[in-house]
Amino acid sequence: MAANSPEFALHTEAAKRVDERASSILPTIRALPSSPSKGPDFHPVDTITDADILSANRFILEQDPTGTVSGVRWISQGMWVGWTDTAFKPIKALVDDLANRKPFRDVISQKFLLQEAIKWLSETLEHSRSDAFSEFITLRSTAAVRQYDIWIPLARTFALTEFNIGDVAFRVFTKQIMDEWWNRITPKIRDDAGSMGTLNEWRSELQAHLAACISVRAEQRMAVEIARAKAKNAAALLRFLSPANVDSRLASCCTPAGSQSFGIVMEVFMNGGCVGEMSRGTEDQRSLMQWLVDRSREQMPGVLENLHRLASDLSTEFSRSLYDALILYSRQTLAVEVSDKLVFTLSALESMLLRDSNEPIQKNLGERMAFLIGQSAPQRKEILKNIDETYKIRSAFVHHGQTARHVDTVDRFLVNAWTTFSRLLDLVPKYRTKSALIGALEDLKMS
Repeated sequence: MAANSPEFALHTEAAKRVDERASSILPTIRALPSSPSKGPDFHPVDTITDADILSANRFILEQDPTGTVSGVRWISQGMWVGWTDTAFKPIKALVDDLANRKPFRDVISQKFLLQEAIKWLSETLEHSRSDAFSEFITLRSTAAVRQYDIWIPLARTFALTEFNIGDVAFRVFTKQIMDEWWNRITPKIRDDAGSMGTLNEWRSELQAHLAACISVRAEQRMAVEIARAKAKNAAALLRFLSPANVDSRLASCCTPAGSQSFGIVMEVFMNGGCVGEMSRGTEDQRSLMQWLVDRSREQMPGVLENLHRLASDLSTEFSRSLYDALILYSRQTLAVEVSDKLVFTLSALESMLLRDSNEPIQKNLGERMAFLIGQSAPQRKEILKNIDETYKIRSAFVHHGQTARHVDTVDRFLVNAWTTFSRLLDLVPKYRTKSALIGALEDLKMS
């Protein structure tokens, strides 16, 4: 065990078992066929020469139909060797065990551990190293961990001021930031029109856009996984301020760039078996909104602060339940189909306002919403009526496949749902459990 690597040091017995497992894999190496299976005849976008390759991974990972790595191969002494299928399983089991073990679990990615395990196995077989696997993986993990500040841009989302939701800071890719990056482009790249065109597109996709900013100490792949997970949830909470919450015609694009689905469509018009005209665009462009967060903050004072408070302290069962419900609820703002909006919204409300699956759903949900947000008896009756109509629309979709088209009814329901969650955010300091809230609402109904 390395004395200067205490963070990833395994206990003596654990290190011994890991070393035994790694060593037992070595003699199972096999020679493999060299001919890969023929795939689709893709068209290359450009020609890559040896001069364009800065580094190349000698290992080729094979995957099963689910995308899980199921084998590895490389060329050694002029032949293909490696482990595939059943022979690869001990490697995967060893790596998975390390990835789920502290201290690796929270800061080292499974991909990194797999890559390093394969490196140790191959170099040990080729007699270019003689250290124990546990010592090797400890040193490599320690060297890989560092502090990263990662900004995840949000699609079509803008802001003039900066703010936080929990431990995620929302910052803007300002012109000054992008100018500094642009000025560091090397003369060689500036002389390449294709490269400059690509970089100009990147700049256009970043400048003025809002980003979820996360500071994390981990190995790089794990740092990215952590950052994207945090950004995804913070963006989900941020969408609670979006107009897409209360208008069934709108869909938000406020997601980490690259994770959104804008429904890219393409048509090719053929003429006598030959390609004629082509068209490419985004389906249902009108519903996919660009969003300036500052306007929503002005219209909904205090809501962002409530979201920040919730995300910063999940110490109670009530706050954790509400956080999970809001993450689920936020999916309706991304949905284009009205039916999908109903499914996500009702599911989120049911998760917060029902004790369990044994309660009558429609009656209890409607009454509890009515007493949460209704200010008078007539208002509460309207909320109950709207819930009844909304469940009929959802039932027609879920059970009969009918598309939801009752826009007025749905929009009134979406407003009621948003108001309900807003009220629940106000109540975070008051209740420690969901059952305490439900009990208070039942008492109110009887008063």
